Amino acid sequence: MLKAKTPLLVGLLVIAGVVAFVFTFGTLDKGMDESEAYTVFARFDDASGLAPGSRVMIAGIEVGRLGTPALDVEDPSKALVPLLIKNEVELRKGVWSEDKQTWVNGATAVRRQASLIGDYDVTVSPGIDGPVIPPGGTILNIVSESGLGAVLKTIEDSTKTIMPQLDRITSDIGAITAALRDAIGDEAGTAALSKIREDVQKTTDNVQQLTAEMRNFLKQSVYPRGDNLERILVNLERTSSELARASTGSGERFERILGRIENVTVDIARFVKDQTADPSQAKSGTVSSVIAGLEKNMVLIEGSLENIRSVSADLEQGRGTIGRLLTDDKLITDIEGVVADIGELTSAFARSQVKIQFRTEYYVGRDAFKSTIDFALQPAPDKYYLLQLIDDPVGKAKLRTRVTTSNDPRVPPVLIEEILETSSDFKITAQIAKRFHFITFRYGVMESTGGLGLDVDLLNDALNFKLDIFEMGRDEYPRLRLLAHWEFLSHFFVSAGIDDMLNGGSRDWFVGLGVRFIDDDLKGILPFTPSP
Repeated sequence: MLKAKTPLLVGLLVIAGVVAFVFTFGTLDKGMDESEAYTVFARFDDASGLAPGSRVMIAGIEVGRLGTPALDVEDPSKALVPLLIKNEVELRKGVWSEDKQTWVNGATAVRRQASLIGDYDVTVSPGIDGPVIPPGGTILNIVSESGLGAVLKTIEDSTKTIMPQLDRITSDIGAITAALRDAIGDEAGTAALSKIREDVQKTTDNVQQLTAEMRNFLKQSVYPRGDNLERILVNLERTSSELARASTGSGERFERILGRIENVTVDIARFVKDQTADPSQAKSGTVSSVIAGLEKNMVLIEGSLENIRSVSADLEQGRGTIGRLLTDDKLITDIEGVVADIGELTSAFARSQVKIQFRTEYYVGRDAFKSTIDFALQPAPDKYYLLQLIDDPVGKAKLRTRVTTSNDPRVPPVLIEEILETSSDFKITAQIAKRFHFITFRYGVMESTGGLGLDVDLLNDALNFKLDIFEMGRDEYPRLRLLAHWEFLSHFFVSAGIDDMLNGGSRDWFVGLGVRFIDDDLKGILPFTPSP
């Protein structure tokens, strides 16, 4: 009986599992019904990562799905991506700005990274002005890149313009130093400088001598003649007495002055009469004419106040663009959502740190130096984004095969040679790192090739061990490098290690010295990164 019950229970369990699988598969998301949505199009410069069925978001809320991207017939250099949008969502075309030569206040489609494995979705801003985009219409404002990809592209574009400018600056400095060397580098230049110094000394001595002579002149010629000043004061007193006697015979003059004052009084009375005349008979520029003008302006002001009351009534009832902006709850909710998203992004960016490291290493076998500059953007304690600029004496290696045929009987008729060419070159590293306790894993591009890395941080990160593997296929084995850092003083560290451990022909030891610090000022030039 027990043997017969066991197969029966196993069969019932299998049937229950099949039913649960069918139910789960049947309730999966089957996409969006086309009768509940309409289609608009967006032209992207790069549509990589935009898979059919990916989400379309507004303020973090799903409002549609993506169709199948295809090449644009009108412009084959771009991708035409259909967006299936819910019927209740309206997108605005915007208005054309002659000053900016672009569409403003319209809908915008942004290709945004959804995860670290390369998935993307599209975020849409519906716009606030212009006509509604109809089914089959096109969103005119497109942002094809954001996040870390835009940072790398900005750095690449900047180096194309900065490096030629640095070359020109270096040439100018060389020309200036050459001119100075020609001017004062020989015996004639030294003699000219000595002569200038002697002339300055002579000028100083002459000024001191002139000052001493002026002091002697004042002591000998001016100060002893104090009695002359007393005679000048007596003459002034005599002159004032004569003026007083002359004024006693001026009565007739005072009478003439009073007559003139009376005439002035009559003129003032006539002026006051003109200013207070009837406004209809007042002359231009009088007080009466000014008051009449003020009365007319008051009438105009009353009309303007009436217009203001009318505009206020329209705003209260939601008429016009500004009225809709003040009374449309949905529009205000959308704006609040956008502001909240911006606040989340800025708060995440404010918490991030930028770590900078400069390191120079000496390779013993090659008798050459290797320089490295690290930029690490750390949005959270357990992960960071690493960018390295490297000047490596090993350079890039290229393995090529040369086949030589010969009719000489002393050598093989067909000679096959494998030649390894190495060139010193500028390299770049761009990796994503994730930390677990004291162990950190890195992956991405390492010295312009694919590579992986493992870090072990001890003694509060003062002692670091790094193991890197990259340049697969360059030699018989991949390039394996072991490196140790020890921060012996705040911000300063020494390093040592072995490079290319697995390949005996290119194995080399190295030692180095570096400095590292945290610079918050560099965050101002970096765009936003994904939130932790």
